[in-house]
Amino acid sequence: MPNVRGFDVNGQTCLNKDDFAREVASNATVLEEFDRQKSIGQYPGRSLADTFAAEIAAKGDIYAWLHSRVQAADFSGLRIGDYVDVPITAGANVPAQTVRYMIGAIDPYYRCSDSPMGHHVAFVPSAPVLVGGSKASNGSYIKWNDTATNNGNSTTKEPYLISKLHGWEISDYLPALPAALRNVLISHRSLAEQRYGSAGGLTEASGWGWADLGKVWSLSEMEVYGCPVWGSKGYSVGMDCHFPIFDSTASRLMGERVTWWLRSVAGGSASGVCDVSGGGFAGSYSAVYEWVRPRPCFLIG
Repeated sequence: MPNVRGFDVNGQTCLNKDDFAREVASNATVLEEFDRQKSIGQYPGRSLADTFAAEIAAKGDIYAWLHSRVQAADFSGLRIGDYVDVPITAGANVPAQTVRYMIGAIDPYYRCSDSPMGHHVAFVPSAPVLVGGSKASNGSYIKWNDTATNNGNSTTKEPYLISKLHGWEISDYLPALPAALRNVLISHRSLAEQRYGSAGGLTEASGWGWADLGKVWSLSEMEVYGCPVWGSKGYSVGMDCHFPIFDSTASRLMGERVTWWLRSVAGGSASGVCDVSGGGFAGSYSAVYEWVRPRPCFLIG
């Protein structure tokens, strides 16, 4: 009987099927299933390109659509874990690849920092990305630095900002992103840890300061774990918050057991840098360790 559209009464058809009501009920059932999957850490994410195809077509491309949604603070229908596949153009130090970017957080820093940030969506790669060319180690990995130091210098006291990792993110990876995507990215302004002393390498933070991390950046311990682990207590946290996409140990791997760098440097060491291990746990390696990959993120705003 579920597909009966009506009954014949004395030669007159009386309709009893409400297509709109059925569609609403069906959509509610789908969303309920998504919520169930998320609650047990099994939500696979949806392709934004497929799910919102009609809206995207009206805006021209998926990046313009995302930008318009964010500017209007319209996050309806967007879910943590939904994704867009981004084609990366080959460059001197970046091999051609397609990187699946997942929604990692929505408005995590809205109206925060020394200059209030506008609405934004943070995107996180579903897996560490590949490095190439002269900046690669062991084929597709990268050192955090070419020297075993996690300190800044007299000009730039924030270690991450002068790291080899961040230099690759800004000089090599950012230009390899599609131009339409680059046009809608905003810089991540953060209260960044400083570590510099004129007398020599420091093993703990010397302070913090407002800094632009740029339009492509690595995650901090706080954004991944929800707390400092090996980083300097206090100064390494700044204004960072935990990203909801990392809701379990397994979610740090996202299917690939590869160690990846964080932007946080290790406390108690003048050379260590924090990372997420291939086993999902918090760790740290010397800045010159060669078996770690980057996981560059961005904000669309």
